[in-house]
Amino acid sequence: MIHPASSETPSLAPIFISHGSPMLVARQSTPAFDFLHRELGPHLDGVKAIMVVSAHWQAATPTVSTAPRQETIHDFYGFPDALYQLHYDVAGAPELARNIAERLDFATDDARGLDHGAWMPLILARPQADIPVFQLSMLERGSPADHYALGQKLRSLRELGVLVIGSGAMTHNLRSLDPNDGPHIDPWAEEFCDWMVSHTNQHDIDSLLAYRTKAPHARMAHPHDDHLMPFYVALGAADDNYVSKTLHHSIEFANLAMTALRFYDQQEANKAA
Repeated sequence: MIHPASSETPSLAPIFISHGSPMLVARQSTPAFDFLHRELGPHLDGVKAIMVVSAHWQAATPTVSTAPRQETIHDFYGFPDALYQLHYDVAGAPELARNIAERLDFATDDARGLDHGAWMPLILARPQADIPVFQLSMLERGSPADHYALGQKLRSLRELGVLVIGSGAMTHNLRSLDPNDGPHIDPWAEEFCDWMVSHTNQHDIDSLLAYRTKAPHARMAHPHDDHLMPFYVALGAADDNYVSKTLHHSIEFANLAMTALRFYDQQEANKAA
């Protein structure tokens, strides 16, 4: 079994998380809440900064947020008032973010804060807000291959002590959700997740990039691509010989998969074996 690296030797292996509904922070009896609140935090120990690629920020060209303080963006509607009172008071890393943007020829945005795909998981995993956070936008109308290539450009961030987190959803079909969140799980959701994880473990990148035509129930799992694209960024940021580990898997509202994966490099995998 692969365990997170200690704070003395921080792991910079990229992570993909499913951030779920904004209500996640209030639904404290769910397995996904427990994972984010109790288990994800140690995976972040010792890193210099975190770059989050969230499904909720898209731009025409890759853009890095460079604000010194990260505003909490409440980019959701119709939820209980208490959610809008939550604020994740975390520092950005403006100098580091600008350095990365210059190195990779990305644009910058000094006003952008953290959308809920970034701050909601982190307010559970790292409530002390002791690690600087900034975001990188996804690509408007970008394909899986485009986002995988974007992730490949981020591999050099390990040299700077920056952890890449892709925050989206392994399945995301809001119209098919069961609002009662009973014990029923739609088989198509599990079949899609199993296919994605299996092909990830097999390093079958070509099939993953063509998930629209190859994965079972792809249209049901993702009527639109946006929430799966952070997965491809995290996968692209991984070492070519990565070892994939499922950090968490559960399903809420019948088919909203809360899967989280980490892509360790071979050296880390060998040490942990």
